[in-house]
Amino acid sequence: MKTLEQDGVFIPLLGRFVKGNREMAAPVKLRIILGENDSQRLILPGGMPETVIELVQEIKRQCGVDGDFRLQFMDVEFGNEFTNLVSMSDIQDKSSIKVIFNSVTPTQPDGTPPSLYSAAASRTLNDSSSLSSAGSSFDTDILSSPESTSSRSTVWPIVFPMPRFAYDSQLQLDRANAAFKETGALLNPDTKLKSAVLDGLAETIVQYKVYLSDREFDEAAEALVTANPCLKEPGSVTGYGGWKTSLKYKLANYRTKLRRLGCPEVTVNALTHKPESKCSPAYGVKKPKKAEVNYCPTYPAGETPETLEEIRVALLSEVKKRNNEHKLAAMMDKTFALRRQEVVSEAPMIADFKMRWPALFNVREVSTEFKRITTIHLQSKFFSELDVHSANLMKAYAKKGGVQGKQIKTIMAPITKTDTIEVRRECILKGLCVYLNEDPDKLVKQYLDVDESTQMAIAETVFGIFVIRQEGAEPGDDPADVGIVLEGVEVMSELGNVAFAVVMLLGLVYALNLSYPQELKYTFEVLQKSIMELDANKLSNKAQVLKTLLSR
Repeated sequence: MKTLEQDGVFIPLLGRFVKGNREMAAPVKLRIILGENDSQRLILPGGMPETVIELVQEIKRQCGVDGDFRLQFMDVEFGNEFTNLVSMSDIQDKSSIKVIFNSVTPTQPDGTPPSLYSAAASRTLNDSSSLSSAGSSFDTDILSSPESTSSRSTVWPIVFPMPRFAYDSQLQLDRANAAFKETGALLNPDTKLKSAVLDGLAETIVQYKVYLSDREFDEAAEALVTANPCLKEPGSVTGYGGWKTSLKYKLANYRTKLRRLGCPEVTVNALTHKPESKCSPAYGVKKPKKAEVNYCPTYPAGETPETLEEIRVALLSEVKKRNNEHKLAAMMDKTFALRRQEVVSEAPMIADFKMRWPALFNVREVSTEFKRITTIHLQSKFFSELDVHSANLMKAYAKKGGVQGKQIKTIMAPITKTDTIEVRRECILKGLCVYLNEDPDKLVKQYLDVDESTQMAIAETVFGIFVIRQEGAEPGDDPADVGIVLEGVEVMSELGNVAFAVVMLLGLVYALNLSYPQELKYTFEVLQKSIMELDANKLSNKAQVLKTLLSR
């Protein structure tokens, strides 16, 4: 919020604010295009930078982009074609800016090398040395896998796609649909046709997930009778209730078939993996609960647990080397299924898992692991959506009264003194906790660098972010350290600011298959479903009320 300070009182202004004798320009918003289907909103609270170099630095800082690049702007004088940006006078508020990387290979906004995702920018791993530290003789050519070892590449669709069934079955349906349009006659399918339809639906469903919610069964069954109105059930309220029930049984039988074939997503729930005292199919079912697309993927073609374990052991030595990020990224991608099955089926302690997979616990790999699991870019998606909703969130906070309202005002106070994007995001995230009647101190724990008990307090933290500040520091000053603690283990540090640490914490929750802590469940539900838009259709009452406010 822009304000005018008079005698220590801040008065809101429109468009700009004055502090002392210094006048500052109105905030500016730019659309930064980072790649195909990847753009981000850039907010400049202090107005437009004076030079292109300053704009480049701001893009690097806010969008997390590294490397050498130039900028292009959408030139209206040439049919909105992109033209190299050489002067800031060529752009204005809400202009579209495209990032063009030069010959030096850049880093994507989520920390992922584009060489893993773009064939045009790919580099070959021509390191001919064998991974001798693991005592193995296989060559690094095994790392030249496709761009991802994940078995799925998309989330559950908004509109379920109807498959083409077997030729004879589709022929019967086409004729019955034509008859329905002419006479309104419904089809009573025989056992063979019904089985063929259910088989086709099941095969399409498992391309997205093998465990469906009741809502998703509704969507699939409704899509069936919408595409084939001749299959509507007379006397049914919805017209597809029987199809929904039959589809549930068919998918259960299909999972049995997949279990026999060794599909890890199903075998992880086999009775042989459950304690004898609770040997029931309904006990402790391990399935996606946070919209994971690749929850427990299969091993890459031609790979076994033994071959992937050799790569994991080799990673222990490779992670200690310098300037080999691309090789590490390829090895981590190759071993994704092994790592994921270990996390899902064994639920190891954080300390043990960090010793086995030290390469995972850095910004680049946490972001990449999140994308493997959800197919969504972590940093760019989170920050762009958070910035989009910031204004509405602050309006909702301002309407809050009572004790919560006073606490939110105290949390938002640093924005009136230092309105940087990092401070603004931190205040909004802390305010979100209070708005949802949760304690922000459970998420972010503040310490002073002179406090001798800091390390002991961090070691006692089960889940959260620690911030170490210098004694006497102002709200806008950079903290001495920002990191993440899980089960008393400092898993990440030097993250720069609280908002970025929250993003990394969310990524680690997915990468390590963690549950949200009970005291912060609504905050993380909003971050997942409203900000990241993962499984956004089913929300708690608190999250739904807030989502309604944000959509206005």
